[in-house]
Amino acid sequence: MSIAQLSNYAVNYSRAMDAISAQAKDPTLIQDPARLAMFQQQMYYAQSAYQLTSRAMQDMHQEDKILGEMLRDA
Repeated sequence: MSIAQLSNYAVNYSRAMDAISAQAKDPTLIQDPARLAMFQQQMYYAQSAYQLTSRAMQDMHQEDKILGEMLRDA
């Protein structure tokens, strides 16, 4: 998987978080425990997926950097 593909995933998860957070505008959200739980769960999943994707991109960048240094030193 490339960094470009991972960045597309990250953008999609960011958009998902935007769409989910738009639900927070509804003042009745906190009055319904089931809806609130679903909101929190959806936000958690989108946030976790975004974090995992961004960490994967950082790891790939770091590995690429290390590989470049090893090739330069060889």
